[in-house]
Amino acid sequence: MEKRLTRQGPRGRQSFTITLPIEWVKQHHLDEKRMVDLCVVGNEIVLFSEKKDARAAVKIKDYADTLIKVLPSMYRAGVDEVCLTIDTFDKLGAVQDIIDKYLIGYEVVAQTKQQVVIKDITKESDEDFMVIFRRIFLLLLELADAISYEQASSIDKTIDKLINYCQRTLIKKGHPEYEKVPLYYLLLDRLEKLGDEYHYFHESSNDRSELKEVNNLLRHAYELFYKFDAAAFNKYCLATHTLRKSRKNSLHVNNIARILNSVYGDIFALKCK
Repeated sequence: MEKRLTRQGPRGRQSFTITLPIEWVKQHHLDEKRMVDLCVVGNEIVLFSEKKDARAAVKIKDYADTLIKVLPSMYRAGVDEVCLTIDTFDKLGAVQDIIDKYLIGYEVVAQTKQQVVIKDITKESDEDFMVIFRRIFLLLLELADAISYEQASSIDKTIDKLINYCQRTLIKKGHPEYEKVPLYYLLLDRLEKLGDEYHYFHESSNDRSELKEVNNLLRHAYELFYKFDAAAFNKYCLATHTLRKSRKNSLHVNNIARILNSVYGDIFALKCK
């Protein structure tokens, strides 16, 4: 739908207005007394007739064994308030543990014998996204060089928490380059899987020399994201494929190389002109 812009105000300080489709106005029961919510998303402007906090209700007994998946999934999807119906207090410790480990901003704000209410007490800032994204990459490099399983486990938990936050921010706030939101979300998912594979490696092996090649390729991926170079991309992306094929006997190194190969593809999609 195309709309004509109308100039308003004196020259030098003018703004522009458009009219809203009357069908949309009627559908949402709007008039001159109401306010609408306007968001600038990349090159697009999105109007909300009424922007409410997203809420969800869950019965714990339905997901007693899968809360570790259910709560982070709602968090990443942008849910602001979760009402948990409980029939036993046995799972409350697990709920609090999930919040503490993985869900930045979520807190238990009310509790009765039948219900627990979890609410986001912070607001995501799209200005924070790229800062935290860089922090995730740097933590991955730190995880790759971890000298003990305990250190690797601690770093991996922090990475998981920050990735959940970034994915939630993408859903709630978008990104200045709106069309790249799915690509960033996918890349974050792959970085989370990379962290898991490094975690598993440190759990099962003490031979850090096995990681030398993949760690080098991870660092080049980080550098390419912030300073893309076609020749370097071609060289190191191919190297991940070659390494994956040559290390089939080492499960976690093979998996890291395989995921890194996909990460390089995501970086190209985000950085290609």
